Amino acid sequence: MPQPGCTSSEIGSGVGQTTTAAYIAILSLMFAVLIRTAWMSDDAEITLRCVMNFIHGYGPTFNIDERVQAFTHPLWFLLISGFTLLLGNVFAATFILSIAFSLLAIWLLMSRLAIGFLPGILAGGALVLSKAYVDYSTSGLENPLSHLMLVYGLLLGFRFLEGERTTRSATACLTVLSTIYLCRPDLVLLVFPFGLLVLWQSYETARRTIKTIGIALTPVFLWTAFSLFYYGTPFPNTAYAKLGIGIPLNEMIRQGLVYFFDSFSRDPITLTLIFTSLVLALRQSLSLKAIAAGVVLYLVYVLSIGGDFMTGRFLTSPLLASAVILSRSKLSKIEVASIGLVLGILGATSLHATILSGPNYSDTAIPASGITDERGFMFPGRGLLTTTRDFFAQPQWQPDGKSLTVQCGLLGSASLYGGPDGHFIDPCALTDPLLARLPVRNDSNWRIGHFERRIPTGYEESIIKGENLLVDTATRQYWDVIRKATRGPLFSFERLKAIVRMNLGLVDKPNFEMYRSGNPEPLTVDLASLSPNPVTGIRWSNPPNIPFESSIEVRLPSPMQISSIDVSLDSNNKYLVGYLTNSTYVRLAEFGPIENHYGMNRYQLRFEQRSAMTDRLRITAVAGDGQYAIGHLFLNR
Repeated sequence: MPQPGCTSSEIGSGVGQTTTAAYIAILSLMFAVLIRTAWMSDDAEITLRCVMNFIHGYGPTFNIDERVQAFTHPLWFLLISGFTLLLGNVFAATFILSIAFSLLAIWLLMSRLAIGFLPGILAGGALVLSKAYVDYSTSGLENPLSHLMLVYGLLLGFRFLEGERTTRSATACLTVLSTIYLCRPDLVLLVFPFGLLVLWQSYETARRTIKTIGIALTPVFLWTAFSLFYYGTPFPNTAYAKLGIGIPLNEMIRQGLVYFFDSFSRDPITLTLIFTSLVLALRQSLSLKAIAAGVVLYLVYVLSIGGDFMTGRFLTSPLLASAVILSRSKLSKIEVASIGLVLGILGATSLHATILSGPNYSDTAIPASGITDERGFMFPGRGLLTTTRDFFAQPQWQPDGKSLTVQCGLLGSASLYGGPDGHFIDPCALTDPLLARLPVRNDSNWRIGHFERRIPTGYEESIIKGENLLVDTATRQYWDVIRKATRGPLFSFERLKAIVRMNLGLVDKPNFEMYRSGNPEPLTVDLASLSPNPVTGIRWSNPPNIPFESSIEVRLPSPMQISSIDVSLDSNNKYLVGYLTNSTYVRLAEFGPIENHYGMNRYQLRFEQRSAMTDRLRITAVAGDGQYAIGHLFLNR
């Protein structure tokens, strides 16, 4: 239908040589931009490691010795897996799918969703000028699939609302929109108001509506049921690692505001288009208002979680939804020209990162906000046209001996080339089922997206030996249940019980405060339980050593005054020794660390004056690697 102030030749059905040529020009430009800017993010390589494990028969998991869903996007994971089997290269599969889905989404926006030629070109052109949209149209993350599912779901919704008033068309729309959950669960917030509108408009009887909802949610139910059975949890491990982490909401909101300001400073067209579309929606149809409500809902969510460490990543889907609003708004020629001029000027400020971006594009700075230009950071070494020819070769995936690596930053690239039997402990907990359930350590300088946990003493040794050797009793019992759920035989009744207990919160939790503060309650032992012989040179975790979390109290058989101490401690840590008198610990000695020394070291010290009477010593690790142990302790010899 012609718009006010526009002739039918200017805004019409999209048929004609000029229209076709313009669409081809936009798509060709976008294709060229995507080839020049295509890159692989480190987070995406975490998914690719899961893909490699899956297609080689180890299961859809990150570490092959435990079942953990380390990705948030099961549908994207499955598509990459299928295309990797077809093409024989996981990188090629990812790049081809990303670029194809990105182009298809823009084509559907311009030629099928837009109500006219000019609004379609305006919306499509704005996306090409958006740094955020260009950056995450590749990257290996799920954004391209989310974009395609969003556009297609909205297209089916408008077909129902504006013509095909059948239960079948409403069900098709709602099924696509609900399946966005399998691209990224939080995107449900973005499409919920529009989906609710379609469901309301399709209402005939309660029975038929319930049937429609059941059919639409079937993909979600199927995956959730599989996830609960296979992984032991209904949600991705990343959800447990990043949500409810104990950081005050006001701090997260403050960081979220920083995320928005950062985006505007680097890429002003993105938030401007979002804001403009929200304003336009106020005087448009109810369907566009519903989309706008979803955008607001999703932005509030992004604000509440502090955004992300990748600039613009969480803004691409609300940006695309806003582009749909723009493309379907009834605008005069003056309004189209004015909006186009503003967006063009703002888009020109970041041309160096979009249309004019070349092989030298780089930005490796990590500012105080913790928010980076992730493509600028990774592009020099992981750009499609900038890296070495063999970098994107298919990784070799044969076992070569079990190894253990503790790593948070750049975990994806390290793990993708670490082979299937390399086990990676992620202190940021994205891939670790125990650490994801422990609180974030207190750190006033925390970085968004990198919420580090304190690794329990004995955890590394436990992974290597395949046993639960954690020192803290409560944490050991807590992990026992998690281990049964994530490592036990799939059909074991004990495992199924553990899954129920874990998900219903029926498992006693350890002392979370000691993991937040890094100062757990000391382990208490009797002097007689320590080694009767001097211990030196052996590994900290070997018998007869007693590992401890942060400090250990040694009960003496009777009160005494201490004149000398002879003790063995792990050599690469710093320890303080104190004795208890009048309910207060008094400093007695300081030991370690010793450079270039392996294992336990024997420390001997004689004092000029005896201590006050005491019946207890406390040894506290004040610096080191988190692997603390005591061997022997001799007093007054």
